[in-house]
Amino acid sequence: MLKTFVGGIVATGLLCALMPASTVAQTVTMKIGHAQPTTTPRHLSYVAFKDMVEKNTKGTIKVDIFPSAQLGDEASMVDAVKLGTLQGTRGGAFERVAPELLIYTMPFLFGTDAAIQKVTNGAIGERIAKNAEKNGIIVLATGNAGGFRQITNNKRPIASPDDMKGLKIRAPGIESIIKSLEAFGASAVSIPYGDTYMALKTGVADGQENPFINIESMKFHEVQKYLTVIDYQFHPDPFCVSLKWFKSLSPENQKIVKDAAVESMKLNDSLMADANNKAFEIIKKSLQVNVLTPEQRKAFQEKAKAVDAYYIKKGLFTQKDMDELRAVAK
Repeated sequence: MLKTFVGGIVATGLLCALMPASTVAQTVTMKIGHAQPTTTPRHLSYVAFKDMVEKNTKGTIKVDIFPSAQLGDEASMVDAVKLGTLQGTRGGAFERVAPELLIYTMPFLFGTDAAIQKVTNGAIGERIAKNAEKNGIIVLATGNAGGFRQITNNKRPIASPDDMKGLKIRAPGIESIIKSLEAFGASAVSIPYGDTYMALKTGVADGQENPFINIESMKFHEVQKYLTVIDYQFHPDPFCVSLKWFKSLSPENQKIVKDAAVESMKLNDSLMADANNKAFEIIKKSLQVNVLTPEQRKAFQEKAKAVDAYYIKKGLFTQKDMDELRAVAK
């Protein structure tokens, strides 16, 4: 028995030694992190990505997901992807991925979710995403980070830019948001996200701007009176992967990872749309809602032209870039 067993070991070892190296499967680990909870569309779409990659590569790529900022904040995870110590991430620090991605945040660039997907999934979206490669990142797909951004406040209904004058609106540290609010006539107040509820309750800020899903999840509607459905800005959600790591994969596995990223982002966008619709149904019960008419929205669009001009002068993109993007985004 022992002789047979030992003989089996020798035979097996000899067989493996004679096999071409290409036929011996090597398991590769893809570690990806993000800052959101496990109940969010971002995480659920990552789970779908994991399932597709592991199934279609027959387990030769193992995907480990680290949610809820376990690996650091969004900025530090982007930097880790640049360095190659983290294989992938998604999040709000997209200007660190490539400043050119900020073009997506120009006010009133998009009017519908379909228009967003038409751009992000098309040739223009690929061209914008390619700017990340100079920073050691490949953007495999770009999705919707949270839905269109809206404005709430405690002072008065907002139907025109004149109604924004004198309002202190809480804003995150994103320049295109600050520039937009200032163009509309408001004063942007920098307050940490987690402190916004109390700032609104105590009057440190009169209002805030966020997608429906954020307003509902953070309970901002409990300490606000008026909601203006303005759909003024969209934030991209680029799926960032280490370029060096991606290039180390076989062409077949590169395609599998890329296709899974695109499909999982479609799921993200669908879940995000559903979540925003549900959030709107909840918050509108507590707020006086004003949905801007096309004419009212046009008045804000005129003011917003100053934001485009600021970034064009800054050299982030050209007027030709904006015209081309707007033509596709109609």
